[in-house]
Amino acid sequence: MNGEIHQLLLITSLGNGYLIHGADASSKELQHTNSIYVTFTDGSQSWQWTDWLEQLRSNGCQRLMMVSGSQPEEKWQTSGFAGGGARAGIITLGAQQNRIWIPHWESGQFRSSVRWNITYTEQEQELGQPSERAFLPLSEVGKQFRQSLEQIAALAEDIEQSFWKQNFFDPGIAILDGASAPKLAFDLPDVYSDEARRLLNAVYKTWVFGAMGSWNDEPPYSAHLHDKSEEYERISAQLYAALLQTAQAAVNSVIF
Repeated sequence: MNGEIHQLLLITSLGNGYLIHGADASSKELQHTNSIYVTFTDGSQSWQWTDWLEQLRSNGCQRLMMVSGSQPEEKWQTSGFAGGGARAGIITLGAQQNRIWIPHWESGQFRSSVRWNITYTEQEQELGQPSERAFLPLSEVGKQFRQSLEQIAALAEDIEQSFWKQNFFDPGIAILDGASAPKLAFDLPDVYSDEARRLLNAVYKTWVFGAMGSWNDEPPYSAHLHDKSEEYERISAQLYAALLQTAQAAVNSVIF
């Protein structure tokens, strides 16, 4: 899973649990450590994670909504790198309108190790309105996601990359169909449905985009050898968009 997308999903889901039912939103992944430093700023003040949530609620915020830029399929090849992939952020709902918090990741030295400094800055909404897909029922989102997985699983077999079909795409389809799944990298608050959990589990299981050793590494060459480069590009882009949009639909499902 792309670390930037993972953090956006974490913030959105934990934040919604807190804003809806006052659930504990503390997270080791968002605490300041030697390897990560997360802050939120409106340009004049800065907050740490839980203080930011309290500030939002005091200002009338009722929900968090993860959004991303249009045409995410164009960004799939860079999604495994810091700063790559579709641009995304978090909109605060119920408070000021058209405001979005956009993350900026920057690496630096802290003591003897590298630390990621991540700053979420409030600004005018500039990613456009959420796509129509964001408002589809989770059952329909899951159906479309399943179709993307079926297509790429068939492609993997055609280009003699069955490893990906057997270890990622087929298990992802099985999760969508109700099979047991590994525990998520974080606990979704109780405000989320089992269906939302199932979709997110399938997303995490089938996120194959990265650098060395990923679906972006050897499979393109295999596709070339089988004269399926164009199909590889098209279906991979479709899967990336489906993964991102399915994840967003799951964490945003408590809004609609």
